[in-house]
Amino acid sequence: MKNTIIKGTFILSAAGILTRLIGFYYRIFLSNTIGAEGIGLYQMIFPMYGLCISFAVTGIQMAISKFTAEAARTDPQKTFGILKAGLYLSFFLSVFISILLYVSSDFIASCIISDARCGHLLKLSAFAIPFCSIHGCIIGYFLGKSRTVIPAAAQLGEQLSRVGIVFFLSLMTGRKLLSPDAAMAGLFFGEFSSSLICIIALISDIYKYRKNFSADLFQEQKHAVPENYKKEILSLSSPIAFSRVITSVLLSLEAVFILFCLKKYGLSHSESIRIYGILTGMAMPFIFFPSTITAAISSMILPSVSEAQASGNYIKIAHTTTVVVKYCFSIGIFFAALFYFYGYDIGYVLFHDEDAGTFISILSWLCPFMYLGATLNSILNGLGLTKITFAVNLTASLSRIAFLYVFVPFFGIRGYLWGILFSQICNAALLLWLVKKYTRFRYQIRQCFILPFFIMLCSILPSFLLKAVFYPVFHACLLSLGICLGTSCLIFIFLLIICQKMSEHDVKK
Repeated sequence: MKNTIIKGTFILSAAGILTRLIGFYYRIFLSNTIGAEGIGLYQMIFPMYGLCISFAVTGIQMAISKFTAEAARTDPQKTFGILKAGLYLSFFLSVFISILLYVSSDFIASCIISDARCGHLLKLSAFAIPFCSIHGCIIGYFLGKSRTVIPAAAQLGEQLSRVGIVFFLSLMTGRKLLSPDAAMAGLFFGEFSSSLICIIALISDIYKYRKNFSADLFQEQKHAVPENYKKEILSLSSPIAFSRVITSVLLSLEAVFILFCLKKYGLSHSESIRIYGILTGMAMPFIFFPSTITAAISSMILPSVSEAQASGNYIKIAHTTTVVVKYCFSIGIFFAALFYFYGYDIGYVLFHDEDAGTFISILSWLCPFMYLGATLNSILNGLGLTKITFAVNLTASLSRIAFLYVFVPFFGIRGYLWGILFSQICNAALLLWLVKKYTRFRYQIRQCFILPFFIMLCSILPSFLLKAVFYPVFHACLLSLGICLGTSCLIFIFLLIICQKMSEHDVKK
C-alpha cells in the first residue's frame, strides 16, 4: 500500500505542481487582463459554483473512489457497475442543478451576492457543471484503481485549456483589458477538455478489459446498476456532499459578509471587491500551491485506507497515518516560513501589489494546519466516518464566519485573516485527535514535529545568505526571488529524502 501511495502521490503531485505553475501564470495574466475588480467579481461567483459542484459531484466522486478500491481487489468486474451508477446519479443531478442555477442566477446575484454584474457570470458557469460531473466520476474510478496517470492528464488538460482560451481571446480582440466573461469561457473549455480526456481514457479501459468479461456478466451489470450500486453510493456520498454543500453555503455567506463588513469598516463597494479579489485571486493561490502535494496524498490515501479497512489491516492504516502526518507537517512548516519571510517580495514582484504581499505573509501561518487537516479529513472519510468530518468542518466554518462578523468592522480584512487562522488550528487539532482515536496511530514527537522544524531551519537559512548577495545586485526581481526560493525548495527536498532513508534504516535495524 505504501509503494502505491508514494507512486500515485508522485504522479499527482508532479501534475499538480505543473498545473499550479501554469495556474500562477494564469492568475498573473488574468490580473492584467481583467483587472483586480474583475478578479473580485470572478471569485465572488465561485462559492456558488462550488456549492453546485458539491451537490452534483464531490460526494459521488469520493464514494466511487472508495467502492472501486474495495471492489478492485475482490471483484474487479463490479467496478464498471459502480462507475456507471455514479455517472447516472451525478450527471442527471448536475443537469438539474445547472438549469436551476441558470434560471435563478439574476436573483442570486442581486439578493445574495449583492452585485447584479455576477448574474451573467453565474449563467455562464452553469454550462460547465455537467462536464465537471463527468470527469469527476471517471477520475474517482481511476483513483480507486490507483491509476493516477489519467487524473493527472485531465488536470493538466483542464488548466492548459483555461489559459489557452483566455490568451486566444486576448490576442484576437486586441484589447488589453477584457471582461470577466473571458475567464468564464476559460472555465467552460477547461471542464470540457478534462471530460473529453477522461471519456477517451475510459473507453480505452473498457475495450482493454472487455475480453475478460463474459456477455452474461455485462448483461447482469446492465440491469444491476440502477439499484444495487446507487444505494451504496448514495449512502456514503450523501454525508460528504452535504458537508461540502454546507461548507459552500457558508463560503457564499462569507463572500457576502466580507463586502458588508468591509463597508462598515469604511471601504467603498468597489474597494471592497478589489480587496476581496486580491485576497482570493492573488494571495490565496500561493498559500494553496503546496497543497498540490497534500491533495495528491489525500486522493491516494482515501481508497488505500478503505482497502486496508476492508481487509482488516489496521496496522498498515496506523503506519500510513504516521508517515502522512510527518510529511504533511514538514511541508506545512517549511512553506509557512517561506511565505512569511518572502510574502512581500512575492506580492511585489509578481503582482506589483503590496496588499497581496501582506496577505501572503499573514496567511503563511495557515500552511501547517491546512495541509495536515485536509489529509486527516481524507483518512477519516476513507474509514467511513463521513458524519464526523462533516461536524468538524461545519464547526470550523461557523467559527470563521463569527470572526468575520465580529472583527472585520473594527480591524478590516485582517480580522477575516485571523478568523481563517483560528478555524484552521482548531480544525487540524480536532481531526488529529479523532484520527488518533479511531486508528492505532500514535504520536512520535521526534518524527512528526521536531524533525520537520529542523528540516525547515536548515532549508530556509541558506536563502537569507543568497538574499543578502543577490538583492543588492538585482534588487527584488523575478531572478533573485527565484534563486532564493528555488534553493530553499531543493534543500528541503534533499533533507526530506535523507531523513526518510535514515528512518527506513532504523526500521530495518
